[in-house]
Amino acid sequence: MTTRTRSAPGPGDRDPVEVTGADDEDVEEAPGEGFSVYDHIRAPADGRTARRLVALMLEAIRLVWRVARRELVLATAIQVVAAIALTVQLLLVRDVLNVLVPGHGHTASLGASLPYLIPLVATTALVAFATTAQTEQTLLIGELVGRRACADVAAVSAAVDLEAFERPAFHDRLERAHFNAANRNMAAVNSLLGLLGAMLSAAGVFVALVAIQPLVAPLTLLAIVPAWIISMHNSGRLHDFQTAMTPLDRERRYLLSALSGLEFAKEIRAFDIGPLLRRRHDELYTRRVTALRRLIASRLRRSFVADMLGAVITGGTLITLVWLIDRGNVSVASAGTAVFAVIFLVQRLRAMVGFAGRLYEASLFLEDVSGFIELKPQAEAARPQGSAPAGFERLVVDDLSFTYPGARQPSIRNVSFEIDRGEVVALVGENGCGKTTVAKQLAALHTPTSGRILWDTTDIATCNPYELRRAIAVIFQDFVRWAMPARDNIGIGDADAIDDIERVLLAARDAHAHQFLSKLPQGYETVLSRMFSGGRDLSIGQWQRVALARAFFRDAPFVIMDEPTAALDPLAEYRIFESIRHAFSGRTVLFISHRFSSVRLADRIFVMHAGELIEQGTHEELMAADGRYARMFTLQASAYLGYDPA
Repeated sequence: MTTRTRSAPGPGDRDPVEVTGADDEDVEEAPGEGFSVYDHIRAPADGRTARRLVALMLEAIRLVWRVARRELVLATAIQVVAAIALTVQLLLVRDVLNVLVPGHGHTASLGASLPYLIPLVATTALVAFATTAQTEQTLLIGELVGRRACADVAAVSAAVDLEAFERPAFHDRLERAHFNAANRNMAAVNSLLGLLGAMLSAAGVFVALVAIQPLVAPLTLLAIVPAWIISMHNSGRLHDFQTAMTPLDRERRYLLSALSGLEFAKEIRAFDIGPLLRRRHDELYTRRVTALRRLIASRLRRSFVADMLGAVITGGTLITLVWLIDRGNVSVASAGTAVFAVIFLVQRLRAMVGFAGRLYEASLFLEDVSGFIELKPQAEAARPQGSAPAGFERLVVDDLSFTYPGARQPSIRNVSFEIDRGEVVALVGENGCGKTTVAKQLAALHTPTSGRILWDTTDIATCNPYELRRAIAVIFQDFVRWAMPARDNIGIGDADAIDDIERVLLAARDAHAHQFLSKLPQGYETVLSRMFSGGRDLSIGQWQRVALARAFFRDAPFVIMDEPTAALDPLAEYRIFESIRHAFSGRTVLFISHRFSSVRLADRIFVMHAGELIEQGTHEELMAADGRYARMFTLQASAYLGYDPA
């Protein structure tokens, strides 16, 4: 039995966050689930906080450099100019005070101060404009970095195997990656540029303070040490909290999407379950807020201690400065400037610590994104890379078994059959008997737990599944109703040819969809959803014809159709199967259906029961055998013919 656990904290690491019922990191797997790359949750790297922050900062800089190099150079230049201007500003303040202090003569001093006041005003304006320019650059860089991160997450979501979506841990990782890519990148960029700006401005003030009174400058730096330590610790605690809350947050967001989504709207109102869903949503939110209150209380206690220590150190620095003035080591003008510089330097240092803490915090969350993005090369490395055949003369299913992740029993067991090129075969059986699972195996969407699927002599488990799927057209009963134009809803059957409108029209005619699609307000350009302006929705039967048109549009030698006509009336279904014979002439078709009036038109029929293939043959052969198929056919026929099959 395999168990996933988080690594034990090392010296200086943060304490664990207690969130009752919300921690998904220590999970014991159900028998048969096995361990997958999609279950792995990378623990944060160990190491001292300062060293860790430097590593995260460098990683953030590399990310921004890759995505927004020109903008980063401009932002850094602005920060440097602002820091230099700030240093000059402080020194000019000292010079102005030297002119204006009593004993220099007010009339003469005012005139003498103008050479310093004019550049002081100019540098003040320059610092103000630099702050505004920096804000605008930060906004642009954040958008660029966010776009890149969201695109990377989307690329991984589309590239990983279907197995990933069968595992709760993957959904937790996907949730964190989606949220953090969209929200934490801006925080990271703000913190990074803010930290650079605070460091440069603090350096500028420090240089000015050293020029005024060298002894006071290093003492000022000690004031930020307690705040630094607590800021890093608090950031880690927040990351632990958010990670632990992910399963609850996913459930809560699901309930919120159900309450606000069109897909659920009819049933929520029909059964009046809105209050129930809201109550459960509120209960989950209450658990989150309760845990957050505990976290905030502990963070505030630590921050209070750090702030008090910092204030004591700052006070000691000012006392030292007063002592130096009392001894006559510092002039009154220089002392006034030094006091201002100490206070401003402490503010800049505190801002630097704040930005560093937020950068550390954001970077911890962005590690969830980078760790998720790493799934793509890992999944690709584990994926077979053999060349896929373009077609087959015979497809052989040999002793096939499959168990879903987390399931205790296999969904299909020891299934074996053969299909020749050009045959139309049917797969029948009661709900839950494994028909769709067999279809997924044949569509190369899952890897068999045991057994083989051969295209002639090639085991498809050795082939690159993406290459193999180009030779397969598959339409499942729960097909997607894309909120896109009608032509695209058909054209996605073969994305490379999506702009071939003539093929789209031909596929629509073969699926008997052209008549109603051509009458839409903008014809095939009409968006098939009322979510968007000018859009129209279709009936379930019409949608099923559109889904069938996708299969017709895809030029694949092997076609899998899972309940392709469930929402159609018997006459419409009969016409569709006539179209299948015509449109898929020369191709191999496997279709799943509960209507035996259509099934009997197949060249051969496979009968599933409790995950096993129990019968196969033509309709006449299976009726003559008087087995399960004959009983199901007779039972269904009795509903139309009006007699008791017993």
